[in-house]
Amino acid sequence: MMRKSALCLLAIAAALAPSVSSAGAKTYPWCVVIQDQDDGWACGFETFEQCRLEARSGNTGFCAPNPAYRAPVPRLRPQKRRRSR
Repeated sequence: MMRKSALCLLAIAAALAPSVSSAGAKTYPWCVVIQDQDDGWACGFETFEQCRLEARSGNTGFCAPNPAYRAPVPRLRPQKRRRSR
């Protein structure tokens, strides 16, 4: 009985783990591609202008769209139905 309970809890925790870890993470639409030995990406910019200012400040690289960014889908309001007369 105890073994089944432990396995059940472990299965629930494993199922919830991916959603918990990524729930607080935010992806930003713009990245600075840093041109140095490692060619890293710093993706933390809401606008292209923010990214451009960071890239220009040290001539470190250029701005590119974040390939991991997914734009939020706008919620549409349901249309009100007209009454038939």
